[in-house]
Amino acid sequence: MQVRRKVIEMNKNKKICNVRIFIALLMVSYSISGKALSHSGMVELEDSDLREVSGQGLFVADMIRGDELTGANEYSTPFNFYRVGMDGEMQLNLNMTKLQLGCGGVNDFLSGHAGCDIDIDYVSMMGRDGYKPGDPQSPVTLDRPYMEFAIKNDDTHTMREVVGIKIGAATVDGFMATGRRYYNGVVNEENTGFGSTCNPSDFVGANVVGCHSGLNSVSGFLGTDLSLTMRVKAAVAGLIPLDAWGCTGRTTTTVDECGTSQDESIFVDLAGTRMQSLGLRSAVLTLNGDGIVSLLQAIGLNDVYAQLNADARTVHGLAFAETGDFFLSFQREPVAYPRYAKVSPTEEFTEQGLMGVALDACATTTHDTPRCHSAYAVPANTGWWMNAPSAKLVDVFNDDFDLGNVSIGGALELLGAPGFLIENPELNFHRAQNCYGSSKFC
Repeated sequence: MQVRRKVIEMNKNKKICNVRIFIALLMVSYSISGKALSHSGMVELEDSDLREVSGQGLFVADMIRGDELTGANEYSTPFNFYRVGMDGEMQLNLNMTKLQLGCGGVNDFLSGHAGCDIDIDYVSMMGRDGYKPGDPQSPVTLDRPYMEFAIKNDDTHTMREVVGIKIGAATVDGFMATGRRYYNGVVNEENTGFGSTCNPSDFVGANVVGCHSGLNSVSGFLGTDLSLTMRVKAAVAGLIPLDAWGCTGRTTTTVDECGTSQDESIFVDLAGTRMQSLGLRSAVLTLNGDGIVSLLQAIGLNDVYAQLNADARTVHGLAFAETGDFFLSFQREPVAYPRYAKVSPTEEFTEQGLMGVALDACATTTHDTPRCHSAYAVPANTGWWMNAPSAKLVDVFNDDFDLGNVSIGGALELLGAPGFLIENPELNFHRAQNCYGSSKFC
């Protein structure tokens, strides 16, 4: 009887305790829902409201079909694209002695020579100052970095496969410096194909290339904005002296006749596997100066034509000014990846009110190409591929460029397209300094 009584009393105390806990919880609940909630002014958000709040999810995922966007084509329709990214910003500042991707393989035959899809000496990534390199410690900024997978036979579990992988960002802003510059009598350690010692006796040709290293080969698409200013010296037929400033594209210098507006811009799309040179065909060079040039100006013939073919090693940097849809990818067959915005460049510029204003080929009606009207990027070829739709190489400046003797026939070529051929000109381009301590290659 005594044991039973103690059990009854314990159960009674337990019930009293439970009642007290329940009453306490009711009081806390009333305090939160009634006084505390109304005091703080907190309001419950619907799902539609949450979707408008930035930062609700750090990681985002998406699936885009190869046939659902504007401009679907034979290189996009066989695939579904799965994207995983961050709704954030990444900043980096780095130096690499050597960057090589996709060496050997099938592209030896596609390109006609052995090598690598991407082969660059001494790569530095940093911020920019206008279209020039920024401070050595400044970062290149990648907004909304992501990875994307091109899947073939996505609806068949036994046959579905990954065909390509893409690493990119919605926009990239910064500067990429490449290679290094050599001087008279200094041994060129990377570029031995043109002689191991720099001999800058010429302003064009192999001797020029022998004094530079950098972009050995690049596979990809570059939508470039180009401009240059040169003080051109020559002797026509060995007798008539020529000394004039020549320019093409939009320039900010005060010594030439070129302006800075969009309609002055020269936009050139470059695409290919293991490209080794940058070129301008039928480039219009506006001349100003004294002597024979004054005469040409008087009769309206100071706009002359030239063909420029520069080895990529002589180009020591590219600026990426809020470049959209920048990516690096590798694929076993050609793939047209969807643009990050899922609309064509023309639609994007129109929505932003930048048509006719932005310094981009797709913001014009005179320089646009079919890729401007597609929501898919230019097809990436087999192997490694770099996509940079808006790379800036502007205000290249050389105040001492001597063509030497130019024949009468060569002078006449200046008067009409395609123009006088200038092979591997000395652009007087210097790489940016971005190194400290024991890092000496800069």
